[in-house]
Amino acid sequence: MSISVHELGYLGFEVSDLRAWENFASNVLGLEVLPAPVAADGKAARLLRMDDAVQRFVLAEGPADDCAFAGWRVDDVAEFGRKLDALGVKWAKGSAPELELRGVDAMLHFRDPDGNRHEVFSGLKKASKPFASSKVASGFVTGGAGLGHAVYQSADYPAAVAFAQSVLGLKISDYIDVTVAPGMSFEVAFFHANERHHSYAVAPRPPIPGPVKRMHHFMLETRTVADVGLARDRCAAAGFPVAMDIGQHPNDKMVSFYGQTPSGVLVEFGCGGLLVDDADWTIGRFTQMSEWGHRGPASPTA
Repeated sequence: MSISVHELGYLGFEVSDLRAWENFASNVLGLEVLPAPVAADGKAARLLRMDDAVQRFVLAEGPADDCAFAGWRVDDVAEFGRKLDALGVKWAKGSAPELELRGVDAMLHFRDPDGNRHEVFSGLKKASKPFASSKVASGFVTGGAGLGHAVYQSADYPAAVAFAQSVLGLKISDYIDVTVAPGMSFEVAFFHANERHHSYAVAPRPPIPGPVKRMHHFMLETRTVADVGLARDRCAAAGFPVAMDIGQHPNDKMVSFYGQTPSGVLVEFGCGGLLVDDADWTIGRFTQMSEWGHRGPASPTA
């Protein structure tokens, strides 16, 4: 039996404007903002909740304005460490303060070929009372499917694809070939860990001057298109850019919009994502990022 991750359990971000993030998370996304039980390496930190878990996001004050780590649930952290040893991947155990901040029983961390920090954990603690959002009436789709998905931009796309398969143990869902100009195209790969169409995706880092975010976007899924539309309107009304307006992707069938977080990383807020059944799933290849909509100034990575 392969030793694989089961879900994207949490994400951590280093953010330069913690107050703006609190506003965005609470008033746009409809998440609960809580003080962290301990500091993040001496930095002010906040936790974001969306369901019955003690946290799904850790925000730590700092200059990076990018994803700091992704947390993946596994059955046995020690067993995953032995897998990393066999693959020649260096790793380290999570410290006691790191475990307390994340609310997990066990955790180890390692880096992908682009230097992004990934963590595998077990025992994400439950809160005494599940969070019910006053702004997202239908609630968020989590459970065994995890918090949503994360899409990275890689300087070494083939190595990032190999990492997803060999290290994380994810399975290919499908690919999209994106044409950005005549004779210029790139491939995006989508991977699933459970029934959610993708928990992870990777695209080549765009060849543009200046710094590029490690993470293009993360996704939150709700149960109704009404909640998607309301979140889109809250985003615009609060003065945060709607980077891509409401549309639908051809591969996962998600109806969504993309808002720009205070750190510049995008968040996809959607509903109706396709579910994968490995018993009869066929890997597909698509030639466009959106069946309709998703108009806006941002690069259209799904």
